[in-house]
Amino acid sequence: MNNVMVDGANLNNNFGLTSDLLPGGGNPIPLDAYQEISINLSPFDVKQSGFTGAAVSAITKSGTNTFHGSAYGDYRDQSFNGTNVAGTKLASPAKSNNKIYGLTFGGPIIKNKLFFFVNGEIEQGTAPGITYVAKGSTASGTQSNVPIDSLAKLYNYLNSQYHFNPGAYDNFPNFTSKNHKILAKIDWNISNKHKLTVKYNDFKNTGYSQISASGGINGASSGQGITYSSSRFGTQAMGFANINYSTVDKVQSGAIELNSNFSSSIHNQFLATITKISSIKGHDGETYPFVDILGLTAGSTNNYLAFGNEPFNGNNNQVINNIYTFTDNFTYYYGKHTFTAGATYEYQKLGNMFMPGSQGYYVYNSLSDFMSNAAPRLFSITYSLLPGQDAVFSANLKVGQLGFYLQDEYNVNPRLKITAGLRIDRPVYPQQPLANPALTSLTLLDKSGNNTNYSDGAWPKATLYFAPRVGFRYDVMGDRSLIVRGGTGLFTGRIPFVFLTNMPSTSGMYQYGTLVNASNSNMSNFLFNPDPHAYNPFYNKTLSPTLFPTTAGTSVPSGGITTIAPNFKFPQVWRSDLAVEKPLGGGWTATIEALYTQDYNDPVMRNANQKAPTATVTVGPNDVRAAYTGTTSAAQTAARRVNTGLANAIVLENTNKGHSLALTAQIAKSFSNGFYGSLAYTYTKAVDVTANPGSQAASVWSVNPTSGTQNDLQLMPSQYSIPHRVVATFSYRLEYVKHLASTFSLYYEGAAQGNFNYIYNGDINNDGNSADLMYIPKNPSEITFVALPASGSTPAFTAQQESDAFFQYIAQDKYLSKHQGQIAKRNGTLYPWYNRVDFSFLQDIFTNIGKEKNTLQFSASVLNFLNLIDHNWGVKKAYIYNNPLKVVAGSVQTGTPTYQLATFNNDLIRHTFQNVNSTSTTWGLQLGLKYIF
Repeated sequence: MNNVMVDGANLNNNFGLTSDLLPGGGNPIPLDAYQEISINLSPFDVKQSGFTGAAVSAITKSGTNTFHGSAYGDYRDQSFNGTNVAGTKLASPAKSNNKIYGLTFGGPIIKNKLFFFVNGEIEQGTAPGITYVAKGSTASGTQSNVPIDSLAKLYNYLNSQYHFNPGAYDNFPNFTSKNHKILAKIDWNISNKHKLTVKYNDFKNTGYSQISASGGINGASSGQGITYSSSRFGTQAMGFANINYSTVDKVQSGAIELNSNFSSSIHNQFLATITKISSIKGHDGETYPFVDILGLTAGSTNNYLAFGNEPFNGNNNQVINNIYTFTDNFTYYYGKHTFTAGATYEYQKLGNMFMPGSQGYYVYNSLSDFMSNAAPRLFSITYSLLPGQDAVFSANLKVGQLGFYLQDEYNVNPRLKITAGLRIDRPVYPQQPLANPALTSLTLLDKSGNNTNYSDGAWPKATLYFAPRVGFRYDVMGDRSLIVRGGTGLFTGRIPFVFLTNMPSTSGMYQYGTLVNASNSNMSNFLFNPDPHAYNPFYNKTLSPTLFPTTAGTSVPSGGITTIAPNFKFPQVWRSDLAVEKPLGGGWTATIEALYTQDYNDPVMRNANQKAPTATVTVGPNDVRAAYTGTTSAAQTAARRVNTGLANAIVLENTNKGHSLALTAQIAKSFSNGFYGSLAYTYTKAVDVTANPGSQAASVWSVNPTSGTQNDLQLMPSQYSIPHRVVATFSYRLEYVKHLASTFSLYYEGAAQGNFNYIYNGDINNDGNSADLMYIPKNPSEITFVALPASGSTPAFTAQQESDAFFQYIAQDKYLSKHQGQIAKRNGTLYPWYNRVDFSFLQDIFTNIGKEKNTLQFSASVLNFLNLIDHNWGVKKAYIYNNPLKVVAGSVQTGTPTYQLATFNNDLIRHTFQNVNSTSTTWGLQLGLKYIF
């Protein structure tokens, strides 16, 4: 995890609901307000902590004795995008635009004494949010396999039967966004010895996001015979516009910094900051239950249609994060030594309201079942246990981080500098969560499979985290003609705090999540009802108190719980770096660098309610996997669960497995005569046991692909490991006729677009999860297909036709064809190599007004410049299916599974990738105008 500090203030996405580096869904501070930004993977300065990835440090601009500033605007709309993807003409795009207006101004209040700087910016935009289109649609987009007539039939039924408008299902409306950013800064030279800086920034952002792809609401998963697609808008599934959700983000931050030079040898820095972050999510239209409908093909257990309010973010979802920091650094200069001693304390208050399915969640076996008002496959709801209060902040985490450090920067001689230090951090938990007595008494399993109990009433044990570090810089020849630098040390990070708040959210002390299915209820009693409170026990007194308790602490939520191992630790990495820099003359420098990282205390999830498997299933000649017995869903549930009525019991633990190596070679030219350029190649190899994908502990655990069960920690390529990457920049500025200057810049990045997993469509070992890595057969004798019946406009296919098509599919896939006879590795398959080139042109018109230079600057930036040159270039790819083999229901119980092959466009699947047919893959232009004074 990374750590971002702006003027010393924490500006992190601490809660970790998204992969965004910064809070608020964007950059809370305008780019024009930054004076300097640095990114460091291995800073051996012990003052820096809170990261296992990169340390990002930024300094904002300040006022000077001269008034200076800028006014700027940027604009783009739908006509600024290409409409040709490798010969496929996109339909005329819906109106979209993005506008940015900003102003910076700084200068003296009292010359040489008091200075100010302010920046304000407004951004408004609309852009396509859903890029897939249903089969049969005339709109432009990447094609789904879901027929548009299914969506139309469901839309008409909802309107006529329930007078409910679920939103558009074709020609989806754009997502809109709007934000404002304000920054104000004062610098005061109190005296020759003391300088005070005060800063405040304010950010508010409103926008829309695509529905979460997660399943698993209160334990709804393949254990109930459901296989959730990788997206509810994709190849296998489609929905309506109103299943997406809105977000209002706010970020406010203030900082005060006092720098004091008490003498030529004594310096002190005191810094205090406060940051307040909030995120409120909601939905368009009325509050309405969410429904997943299965059955794109007859008997399929994959979700394929959805409507209602987004089940995770559409209702009762809020996050509050307040951060307070106090830091003091004392520096003493003594001869060749610079000693630094410091202390820091960070206090965070996090409130999380997260009630998945609080409006009611239904799953139906087919569209016809829903439209005939048949009983649903399952029903789930999360409701507040506080009478009269429908929404509750179930998690209120208060956590502090206390740190002390001591460092010596020793200039051994003019050629060698050594920095050595020790940092000690300790978490502080001022308040413990409420414990559920029913949960604490529950029998679960430890790592070794022995019976044990876990408590949800205590945060992890507070532990001292030691982080020794040493770094050096050596001028080998004494003339800077050869520099060797490096170091080694331990870095202490933090985890997304959402993982900690999972424990009180699922404890059953503040809210209760229940799952109803045929094994515990008569589903005819849970027919679809548009009233969100229809099956809330505080509104419906006829519900079973066993499944719908109303008193906290009397039962364990059947949908699953989360606990934290008492000895759980925050993650650390031991990182070693070695680099050689060689000036080549003419401003050119060559650098070779190696960075090795070993993981310690990496967070992992384990299901303590899962027994060890007692059976096996033969997937391939050399692939016999552990499995669970049972010919019925109920029998399989009993075979794998310690407590059959509990979906899962996730325990947050640690592992020391995982490491990475990054090798970089770079050549760069410093700016001179108007020219700057660089070229770098990086080779990366990284392995781990999980990328912890998601924010709910149960889903993080259940979707981690494996060839065993999700409790098996298998070391495989990391989700973030892209083996080869090339980056180049080129910029040239030409001044002419005394008042004009033109700047041409190119940015190039070449790399795979990412990686993905080949898994089965279904549960290959009856462990209740659908994240089983696929065995790649060598020949047709190693896999058995069964006939695929006709479905809609897709004809029937024989087993032989499926087999022939599947081995054609393997032959055209680079990864599959090279790994036949093996199990596909997690994150082992790379997307195609993608060459991205961006071009920027700046035209300056400048002159002096008085003594100061004034510049009017026009800018034109082209993203994906290659696609502008040729529509066949710069085209992104997306996989059609990453689970092409459907496990035939009931075949696992025989010990040797059988399969059916996926279809696409009324044919068996024959290709891995398809072009992304949307403006997200075509060229785009942005124009700007800026006045600088």
